[in-house]
Amino acid sequence: MKIASTFPVIGPLFYRRSVKVIAGAVKKGDLQAVRELSAIARAGPDAPARAIAFGALDTLSSQDVIDVFCGEVLLQEDPALEKIATSRGYLPSEPGFAALFLYITGQDEALCRFDPDSHHPMLSRGYAAAPDGIKARALHRASDTRMGRILAHALIGTDPVRAAGTWSYGEWETVISSLTDRGGWDVLWLLVVSAPPSLAVAALNAMKVAGWRPGGDGMQVFRELVRELPEAWAYPAPEKPLLSMGNQDSQCLILAFSRDGTLLASGDCDGRIAIWQRSSARLITSLTTNAGSIGFLAFAADNSYLVSGGNNGKLTCSGIPLGNTIWSYADESHPVSCAAMLGNGEELIAGDDRGGMIRIGCRTGKTLLAVPGHPSKVTSLSPAPDEKSIAFGHADGTTRCRDILTGGERWTVPGTGDAVRALARTGQDDQVYVVYERSLPVLRDGGTGVPVRTYTGFSGHPACHAISAENSLAAIGSDDHVLRLWNWQEKNPATEIPFYNRLPTCCTLTPDGKLAAAGCNEGTIYYFSVPEGRRIKGFRGYRQAVTACAISPDGKILATAGGDGTVTLRGIPSGELLRTLTSPAGAVTALALTSGSGGTGIVAGTADGRVRIFSQKDGTLVRSIDVYTPSVRALAVSPDGIYLACAGKDPSLRIWELAEGGLVATCETLTTTVRCLAFLPDTAACISCGWDGVVRIWDVPGGKLTGTLSGHSSIITCCCVDPRGRLLVTGSNDTTLRIWQRTGENKSVVLEEAKHEVSACAISPDGTLLAAAGTDPVLRLYHLPEGTAAGTIPQIPGRPTALVFTDDGLAIAAGYDHGTLAFYALHGHFLIRALPAHAGAVTGIVSIRGEDCIVTSGTDGMIHIFRVPFMRPLSQTTLADLAFAREQETATGTDAMAEQWRFLCHLLSIRFQNEIELCPVYRDAGVYDIQIVG
Repeated sequence: MKIASTFPVIGPLFYRRSVKVIAGAVKKGDLQAVRELSAIARAGPDAPARAIAFGALDTLSSQDVIDVFCGEVLLQEDPALEKIATSRGYLPSEPGFAALFLYITGQDEALCRFDPDSHHPMLSRGYAAAPDGIKARALHRASDTRMGRILAHALIGTDPVRAAGTWSYGEWETVISSLTDRGGWDVLWLLVVSAPPSLAVAALNAMKVAGWRPGGDGMQVFRELVRELPEAWAYPAPEKPLLSMGNQDSQCLILAFSRDGTLLASGDCDGRIAIWQRSSARLITSLTTNAGSIGFLAFAADNSYLVSGGNNGKLTCSGIPLGNTIWSYADESHPVSCAAMLGNGEELIAGDDRGGMIRIGCRTGKTLLAVPGHPSKVTSLSPAPDEKSIAFGHADGTTRCRDILTGGERWTVPGTGDAVRALARTGQDDQVYVVYERSLPVLRDGGTGVPVRTYTGFSGHPACHAISAENSLAAIGSDDHVLRLWNWQEKNPATEIPFYNRLPTCCTLTPDGKLAAAGCNEGTIYYFSVPEGRRIKGFRGYRQAVTACAISPDGKILATAGGDGTVTLRGIPSGELLRTLTSPAGAVTALALTSGSGGTGIVAGTADGRVRIFSQKDGTLVRSIDVYTPSVRALAVSPDGIYLACAGKDPSLRIWELAEGGLVATCETLTTTVRCLAFLPDTAACISCGWDGVVRIWDVPGGKLTGTLSGHSSIITCCCVDPRGRLLVTGSNDTTLRIWQRTGENKSVVLEEAKHEVSACAISPDGTLLAAAGTDPVLRLYHLPEGTAAGTIPQIPGRPTALVFTDDGLAIAAGYDHGTLAFYALHGHFLIRALPAHAGAVTGIVSIRGEDCIVTSGTDGMIHIFRVPFMRPLSQTTLADLAFAREQETATGTDAMAEQWRFLCHLLSIRFQNEIELCPVYRDAGVYDIQIVG
């Protein structure tokens, strides 16, 4: 480690003179000067200047000055400063701080004279009030057996069970080690059910070896526990992700143009809907309805909203352009099975699974009419052009006509069990065209239901259909690989178009009825003239099946969707590709979390230049934002969840408002691409780092450059900010790490231990520890803020691409370029386990605050939520952990891991034997469980 400074520019003589001035200020009682002089003595660039500083610190007389200097001794961990303090007999004035100072500096005899009680209450008070960095030094000192016993006594106090509720893992190690060494079995037995499982196992094994047994009722409990005692704690975790979400766009099932042709909507099999502007191909909004596979889409006449329906019986009205839910209709007892919007766009007619009819106001969602009907699922419906009646088709083949205003029955044609596939009403002759699942199509009189004509020439089952009531035309593609066209006035097909080894999967007709378009199962698209059936154009549109198609109201544009999620616009009749509205999202290239009133959201940047926000609760897509870049490379979310900073493969950085997806600012002056981003937690600022090795600080939301930090000689590959915003860390291709203090100066602590590029770094939740990794065989740890070495952890082969500390600060999760996710223990510095997480490189890892879970992303387009290995103290568990352990005991795939979960269940059962909590009903209550069910 070295301090990067600019002192040599000033000149040695001038620098020494300035140090003398600081020393004079110390003599006058300047407390800030004490800190400055301590820093010079510890790491000043000039030896004579350091000698001046040491001389001044050796002659302190003011108690206030001594208090500050003793604080620096504890914070900086410098042997030379510590030697001055101990040799001169400096001691803080506050008793608790003084006891802690004596302990950390190794003056155990002086400490016992100063704080003679066996529980060392003054040391306990001083330790409890100390910052995390000083506590870490005290725990390090506890590695000495005698000093460990002293700190253990101070931690235990007079009520060990109560005190244990606040201990960290390191404090638990100190207490368990001390009690084991001196045979404090009685106290150890009290603490076992509150300890981290790894230490509880070690303590119980020590008791077992020592032959100790508790007395009274505890004897039986101890025996049962020891009987299930594993040799060591294996840090169990679920073998599979708790939740996975695919970032690939799912299969589109339906396309619909708005009435004026300016908008296009697509509905997917997972309930997602996208709305585009046709002319610019701009995605206006993307939303998730939770309605299952989308089968119905209809725009309002003024394009102010879209009504959609899915196969789970739910209707949703979504505002345009925000995508907000205006209303939703869901009746579990009468789920909607199909729907149609009336011509005025103000009302919706729906049929349900029980054969009923529902009339709904489109703008309000209010139910205007609901009447029961034929007791068979409604499969299709079609209102008459005059909107006075509507025809219903049912799953049992029944066809029924109802009055739209009253719901009264006008006529019914009983079915024969052959489901109605489609209906179409024509106003010219008031006729109803009916397509069945197996039978021949039929034309019925709209006023009576009497058959007018039965069409011949059809065989097989319908694979797709298109009906133009205005032109009295019908096109039906069959699973016999033939597309047939009928003029309603003739019973025989006007033409039969063979597709040979291809299967028509979707078809549509132009509004004037002169052209038919059909898509096939292997991605080919054809245009045919109507009624001749002459092929006009044929081309390969997709590598997979064409799943949906629609023609614009002006008849000039064909919209198609492929099985890979791509939606395209093509000219009619040229077939020219005009627009690609969406394509498979591809790799997830960047990952972050955002919190709000609706829960935690997973923010994913993707290779298609979009940012997608998923619900952490169920993995559904909440919103998709086009961030104006060919491919997202880095993103960060502000701590308040309001702003999103996003950079792509082009030299750009933009700030977005996350809730609505609006562009707030474009950060100018960038000439190279950005590799990593981070928000500062205590200010409205964002830092960016990239290919030129410069750290830039941007105002948010203004997007103005407010400062730069230079020092790296190559690409900055990673960056992180400590939770309190005191410092930021950057890692580089130049093999160094730099710790930048937020002082406004271009100075940094340089860490040079790595032999290769530093590819990932992370800071612990308490801000006291830095982890960094590259292709070196070890993961390196450093104390913050000073950057002193804190040890190394041997890591698995490969290049780490992402690092994060678990939320409890007990482990590090690392993702690698070969898709592996590895967990490393901070206490003991060892690999806990490695598992295959992604089919491609891991591109991001984030820890969910307040939960034992992390989120990972990869180039395979997948996002997973994993449960971290069980490490935390049992004092921090709840009955939910007991339920989870029971679930994992039965779900785990190996006997060895089941043994671990079983032992954890037993420990937690003992811990909660006196607890009462509302919980699910268990089929098999534990030995300490009393269930009241009712």
